[in-house]
Amino acid sequence: MDQREVKFIITNISPFDKLKENQVDELIAMGQVKEYNTGDLIYSQGSNPDFYYLLLQGRVLVFSQKDGQTSELELLKRGISFGIISLFTDDPHSVTAKAIENSSVLLVERDKFKSFLDKNPVLALDFSRLLNQRVKLRISPKKIFQCSRIGIMGFPSSGKATYMFNLGVNLKAQTAKKIICIEVSSRQDFTVPALIDKKLKVLNLKDFREGLVDLGEYIACDKVDCLLVDMQEPGNFHALLNAVSEQYHFVLYKIPSEFRDDYLKHLVSSADTIHFILSSKQDEVAAGNDMAKRMEKIDPLTRSKLKLVVNEFDKIDEKSFRANIKLMKYPVYATIPDIKDEEYPKAMIRISRQTGGVVMGVALGSGAAYGFCHIGVLQVLAENNITVDVISGSSMGSLISALWAAGFSIEEIKIHCRKFSEQIMSPAGFSIPFKGILKSRRVEAICKDIFKDMSFYDLKHGLRIVAFDFLRREAVTLTEGPLYKAVAASCAMPGIFEPIQNKKDILLDGGVLNPLPTRMLLQYGAHKIIAISVTPSLEELYRTYKDKKNYHVFDFIFGSIETMQREFIHQASSIADLVIHPDLTGIGWMEFAEMDEFVARGRKAALERLDEIKKLAIS
Repeated sequence: MDQREVKFIITNISPFDKLKENQVDELIAMGQVKEYNTGDLIYSQGSNPDFYYLLLQGRVLVFSQKDGQTSELELLKRGISFGIISLFTDDPHSVTAKAIENSSVLLVERDKFKSFLDKNPVLALDFSRLLNQRVKLRISPKKIFQCSRIGIMGFPSSGKATYMFNLGVNLKAQTAKKIICIEVSSRQDFTVPALIDKKLKVLNLKDFREGLVDLGEYIACDKVDCLLVDMQEPGNFHALLNAVSEQYHFVLYKIPSEFRDDYLKHLVSSADTIHFILSSKQDEVAAGNDMAKRMEKIDPLTRSKLKLVVNEFDKIDEKSFRANIKLMKYPVYATIPDIKDEEYPKAMIRISRQTGGVVMGVALGSGAAYGFCHIGVLQVLAENNITVDVISGSSMGSLISALWAAGFSIEEIKIHCRKFSEQIMSPAGFSIPFKGILKSRRVEAICKDIFKDMSFYDLKHGLRIVAFDFLRREAVTLTEGPLYKAVAASCAMPGIFEPIQNKKDILLDGGVLNPLPTRMLLQYGAHKIIAISVTPSLEELYRTYKDKKNYHVFDFIFGSIETMQREFIHQASSIADLVIHPDLTGIGWMEFAEMDEFVARGRKAALERLDEIKKLAIS
């Protein structure tokens, strides 16, 4: 792995994405990238903590050993820091870390890394929070590698307890990890007992003493473990969290609606993440913004912790809903429909997979007619029940990714793609004056005929579309607004199509700078990435074109762009866990009529890698 690839990965993972370019360069310069083969030990339980470790590629298993017994704790994925506790406490490593597939790890000497944190206090705050998530070995062997604490807050009648319980149930189902839901109240108005139809013994927080109170007497085991806490004063709450954090991977707790400063100080600062549930009413949005500012004064890390969840149960109409969302001064993490809506379970699954760190992302690369191969790959994923949480697309990949994210079936995707390709090349679409061979309004009209008035808010799955901002000369990720305009912009190949005007922006084909859009999947939070590259290799191009005598002007335009894209594709492939590349020999990028052949080649390529895909999906 060369330095450019290392830098590309580090600048797109938290918390290093907060650093400036020169700071990232400094970090890389002071470290070394070490390659580990499958089965290699990175460090052993009891060994000295000499380095900070950051997993760049591959998979690492963390486990503890005692009396000849091995307890597997966690399977680490790209972007995870490890060896943290020992690094800061100088204690020997309490676990063993072993590569279970070929892996690349950035190692930075302990003293150098500490010095780097001293010079970058924002980063130091993040690592302080990370340190709090890692549970330290006490008398018994370590059982949990990392516990994540999630506070659930909202105004009265926001459905906090119900959301917490359903999130917990889905987290357990999607991650197979240990989850507990703690309902905290100062008024004895508990909701969880009704949700599980059981009576629970209530723990009085003022009586809790870590190590002296048996929490097993209070925890009810149902679809997910539940605990009721009567909290008149919040003083012992952090100790309670420490106790349960040794037994659970995820601790979800409801923050009472009183929002007293002493409550917020203890409950907000104890959370690694806060899900703030709001309705879309304008007055509640304003109150939510004010509350978030208040929380920031209490805990400066609030902005990075806060995830707004907008409840749609009281949505009046789509226009006012979107207008009110725009009033929020913090990014919206998710929207959830009414609990009675058939889409509610799907929304909770999406949120739980994102929260649980099991998000699967698929990147569909650019490539004109070659892009039809994507349909075959998606078909194989669907047939084998491979869950895809978010999809990104560039150029033709944007059309197919948008169709998939909107919930169209594979057969419907084929129909729309065939119609798109037939209409786009019609002579009626030629452009005068000459900004491109084909008119932009024709591209937009064709896309609008497919997507109607759909926006990104209407999608059933996460979607990221890539375009090229001509004025700023940079790649942009489109995540809001009319879907048809985003797809049209990403498909507008320079010289062939007129640019797409989007407000003051002039947008062109996303493949110009981002022909294989894996980066935005990483930014979205995808933990596992499959990239589908439909750019022919040099060998495939030579075999295809060596006997060709007549060339079209489009061959020269597309071929030149394609050649310039190769370095971008190489970089993008480096952060994917799996790259699928169909055989493109003997078929051209303009052969739109050969859709079935392209789909078949995509299917074949996916089926050949199916065992690897399944392994990645369940890891």
